[in-house]
Amino acid sequence: MTQPLESGTVEIVKATIPALEAHGLAITTTMYASLMRDPAIAAMFNQTDQANGRQPHALAAAVLAYARHIDHPEKLESALNLIVERHVAVIVKPEQYPVVGKALLGAIKTVLGNAATPEIMHAWGDAYRFLADVLIAREASVYEERSAVPGGWREWREFRVEKRIRESETVTSFWLVPIDKKPVLRHEPGQFLTFRLDRDGLNTRRSYSISSAPNEMGYRISVKRDPKGLVSRWFHDQLNVGDILNVTPPSGDFTLVELGASPAVLVSAGIGITPFMSMLLAARANRQDRPLRLVHGDHDVSKMPFQAELSELATMPTAPAIDLFGSLGSNGTLSMTCHAGRISPKWVFDHVEHNAHVFVCGPRSFQRDLIIGLTQLGIERARVHHEFFGSDEPVA
Repeated sequence: MTQPLESGTVEIVKATIPALEAHGLAITTTMYASLMRDPAIAAMFNQTDQANGRQPHALAAAVLAYARHIDHPEKLESALNLIVERHVAVIVKPEQYPVVGKALLGAIKTVLGNAATPEIMHAWGDAYRFLADVLIAREASVYEERSAVPGGWREWREFRVEKRIRESETVTSFWLVPIDKKPVLRHEPGQFLTFRLDRDGLNTRRSYSISSAPNEMGYRISVKRDPKGLVSRWFHDQLNVGDILNVTPPSGDFTLVELGASPAVLVSAGIGITPFMSMLLAARANRQDRPLRLVHGDHDVSKMPFQAELSELATMPTAPAIDLFGSLGSNGTLSMTCHAGRISPKWVFDHVEHNAHVFVCGPRSFQRDLIIGLTQLGIERARVHHEFFGSDEPVA
């Protein structure tokens, strides 16, 4: 069992908060520059998020939050759960924690210089080791749990691309089945799969939301082609039926599991609809009574992916309410309500039941604006959940 931090250590770490507020990004940027020299560690990170600064920003925010709440660890619970899910997805090993710790402490010393006294360095060393021990224990528990359940496995498992389906001009779905032909773990709708891509010049890991209902046969992911995205272009241009992919078990906590029977409003834009497709299809398959509403925005709803499935869902006796926003074009989605223009926080607020939870997924600016708007209108932040594709970041 991890021993609590000494009070003196906690006080010293909290005293560094002003320095982290001023120099946190410089510290994490320096840290990553050191870590990226190790190809095995570099492969675990989204290099686009490294290049655009999202990952250093996200870690700087996490380090600052740790310092602020180090004396009240219960306030870090949701953040720790997210970190554990991300670490398990890319298979972070216990032996890699000291490597990261050395890089972090080295970056603190490099950036703060003489201000990083021996006392500060010692305190942050203890604080990092304490956090590492907590994460290692939790991750070991998750590894064990997901390998023990029916269909579960540990680390990598080989899957074959069974079929490709063109969902729209920019979105293609890939159906994946295990080559060992054994059952697969039934995922929680909203979770994602992580892939090890080490071919055709790639050496990276990438995660994609599962867009199919839970089953024991396989999974569907749906990938939007990004003209500037190396990995999404590879999926569209290079990945063919019959090809083999290495995959870790489903991960993620962007799910409806903790809601009980509370209503849920699923608000998405663009490819952000993928985790919600899994939720909607699962609700149909399981005949769930939970009230669901999908609010989706796209540039042109006549060209959006999953039209046939959504139209079918909308005609079911216990159909979820489906509202589409965007250019209406010449669509034939008469079974769904279409609105011109963009989704606004006020519209969502006006259509949310008092006890409902709101789930948000889509472009970062869309999510940020919606979350801030909804909380300003009076929805509790704890009832608004979000999922960023890539590095997470603080939202009001």
